[in-house]
Amino acid sequence: MLEQTPLPPLDTFEDYEVFIQAAAPLEAAAHALIKRHALPDAPLTRFSEGTNVVFALGDALVIKIFPPFHRDQYAREAAVLHSLLGKLPLSTPEILHQGEISGWPYIIMTQLEGTLLETLWDTLSPRNKESLLAELGLLIQQVHALPTQGLEAIDSHWGQFMKHQIAGCVAHHRAHNLPEGLLAQIPAFLEEARPMLFKAHKPVILTGEYTPMNLLVKEMDGIWHLHGVIDFGDAMLGSPAYDLLGPAAFLIQGDRALMRTFLISYGYDDVSLNQSLSRYLTALLLLHQYSNLSVQVRIDGWQERVNTLNDLADLVWGF
Repeated sequence: MLEQTPLPPLDTFEDYEVFIQAAAPLEAAAHALIKRHALPDAPLTRFSEGTNVVFALGDALVIKIFPPFHRDQYAREAAVLHSLLGKLPLSTPEILHQGEISGWPYIIMTQLEGTLLETLWDTLSPRNKESLLAELGLLIQQVHALPTQGLEAIDSHWGQFMKHQIAGCVAHHRAHNLPEGLLAQIPAFLEEARPMLFKAHKPVILTGEYTPMNLLVKEMDGIWHLHGVIDFGDAMLGSPAYDLLGPAAFLIQGDRALMRTFLISYGYDDVSLNQSLSRYLTALLLLHQYSNLSVQVRIDGWQERVNTLNDLADLVWGF
């Protein structure tokens, strides 16, 4: 007997946002997958965050269902999770099943232990923040050192990606209410950074998402340590520095000592921490595919402290 699931062939994010407000069809789809794969009988709990539909099945499994127009995110997440498994000093989810239900791709994976860093970062001591950022810098370095064979399908083709992001940069930030004075500076600022933006790099695995919403930590002997990484739907192959933006914006928040700890741990030296690098990283911050400075620059009152994009670079990076 064929499965009957009430998932429609949605084509737009707007239709999807309306549809996912109804719990019953999504829960029915999850239960159909539980039956399909003979998964354990355990409580089904839907996570409230995220752009895709994610359920916890007990405390051991996660069911992630992607709308049809996020098929590329499904493919990226599946490819990178398979590639990373067992290759890092911390945990990443293991895919147990994957496929489609009513044309919606899905992944069933192990659920990682740990606490989301976002829930406790502001409560941590400066010393614990420093140790976590040292661990994070080393982790990103280790991911960037991994081979990329078999991941060609998620190659961003960096030069093309940069051209596309540059072409839409001013309009993108105008839509996100960046002040006109800063908008007017973007073309010249990006042109100055152009040699570094288009510098040839061996493509590495990028998550673009080393943020506290995707990092899991565990406490040992009174100190919180990195324990796991989740969410690889935006992963791609590209230039290494792109992955430094999330920690800088969401975690470091303009703290110069923490920034130095993070970047030295990643692999830079003191000589490299210079104005040229800060301008390059700020250009990448403007060009990130999800850039929204009003949300991502977590420095109190930064809009009142910045008159130029060079001021922004100095404030965010501190060198």
